[in-house]
Amino acid sequence: MKSHFMLAFTLRVVLVIYSNYHDQNFKVPFTDIDYKVFTDASRYMLDGLSPFNRHTYRYSPLLALILTPNIFLYSNYGKILFSFVDILVAILIRKILATNTNYDQHMVNFCAYLWLYNPLIIIISTRGNADCLAAFLVTLSLYFLECGFCSAAGLIHGLSVHFRLYPMAFSLAMYFSLSTSNNIFINMKQIKFTLTCLISLIIATVISYYFYGFKFIHESLIYHLIRKDARHNFSVFFYTLYLSADTIPSKFLRIFNILPQLILLINLSGFYSSKKNLPFALMMQAFVVVIFNTIMTSQYFFWFLSLFPLCFPKLMYNVRRIMMLLVLWTISQGMWLGMAYALEFKSLNSFNCIWLSSILFFVINIQILSDLIQIYKKYY
Repeated sequence: MKSHFMLAFTLRVVLVIYSNYHDQNFKVPFTDIDYKVFTDASRYMLDGLSPFNRHTYRYSPLLALILTPNIFLYSNYGKILFSFVDILVAILIRKILATNTNYDQHMVNFCAYLWLYNPLIIIISTRGNADCLAAFLVTLSLYFLECGFCSAAGLIHGLSVHFRLYPMAFSLAMYFSLSTSNNIFINMKQIKFTLTCLISLIIATVISYYFYGFKFIHESLIYHLIRKDARHNFSVFFYTLYLSADTIPSKFLRIFNILPQLILLINLSGFYSSKKNLPFALMMQAFVVVIFNTIMTSQYFFWFLSLFPLCFPKLMYNVRRIMMLLVLWTISQGMWLGMAYALEFKSLNSFNCIWLSSILFFVINIQILSDLIQIYKKYY
């Protein structure tokens, strides 16, 4: 297995090196624009200034701090780091699955391969997207929960919520998974998890606020609740938001959009509340957060793809159906990307086509959500 880790890491490093050539010779850059934002924010931090002085930097100050070697060591340091974190995620996937005695070594290794050699994962990380760090924190907290280390799981989960808001959706399912079958009341494991989660989240937030003030609160927290993206957005709601920006209908849509997400997240937390079903609960919750969000970009797919290998052994009983859904998902995404390319790089008015592609993509995602639940029920 070590050879696969080395091969997967080497493949990513080669792509990182290639990214420099691609960016210099092609119109569509390989490197994610956010990577340049991260680097500029790190430069501000090294100069003793706020990373939020860099326009469009809307992440935890911790990310800018981690990526300061981009400035004084190597410009692609962050991409190499993200590639290495990818390997750590695969290692955690193996460790989590190994705790289940029903899975043989071949199955455990295969599930790790699903992450290591996933083209989408490889491309997103080597482009310089930082969501692999969030995926790592979520997987690590899940690993600690599987091992019974409730306090450590809470600390990491709180840090993951500080780093990226979406893991907050997992909190209730994680909390329920610590309950015992013969005790409906709060137990010590749940108390430890909750307290340590709040402690790490509060400490990280207070420290960031101390150094960077309300600018940190607005850019890294509030902004993500009110943002509007007319481009690079797969969401079925993007065109409506584009047409009704800064109007009452736009604000009403955002409030209405929260309701189906909240209902589904609570139901998934309750129905799949046992420890053995926790990975599936988290994957479905991540899927719900992504497909119902008013903002959806390719990097968001990290959120559920990092959890899919943990659920695959319980979904493999209908591989043919899964493969068909994957093909439909890829085709519909490709249609959207084609229309978006026509808009952004050819200056063609393709908004209506993008909207129709978004609707198709949304419908297929809903079908995938429904089918995965049905397939899992056969095992469950």
